[in-house]
Amino acid sequence: MNTTAYIRWAFAVLWLWSGVQPLLTAQAQALSLLAAVGIAVPWQMPLLWSASLLDIALGIWLLLKSGRAVWAAQAVVTAVYSLVIVFRLPETLSHPFAPLLKNLPLLAVMVWLASGSDGLRKAAS
Repeated sequence: MNTTAYIRWAFAVLWLWSGVQPLLTAQAQALSLLAAVGIAVPWQMPLLWSASLLDIALGIWLLLKSGRAVWAAQAVVTAVYSLVIVFRLPETLSHPFAPLLKNLPLLAVMVWLASGSDGLRKAAS
């Protein structure tokens, strides 16, 4: 298995768990975050389900096929999620574990692979 395949599988697990986990174990916390972002109560559950299904769809897409489109789609979703958090929950920027900052290297890899670069093994040498 080449380096890109490992990255693809790792991202697939990340997206699948990100989609499933809020629905299974953290629904109240996820709804609370949506409220903090300013989402009205009637829209919170549909948005939670929509975001979860989008994350799951990205994970499945990665399991089935890798290519520029799936990496670009992930980059767009990650950028949108991150921008919403930055502007609507700016307190996350001072979180001691820097959860938002961790999106930066993930986004860099997504953009790199979306650009058609498959030279991770060469770059690591």
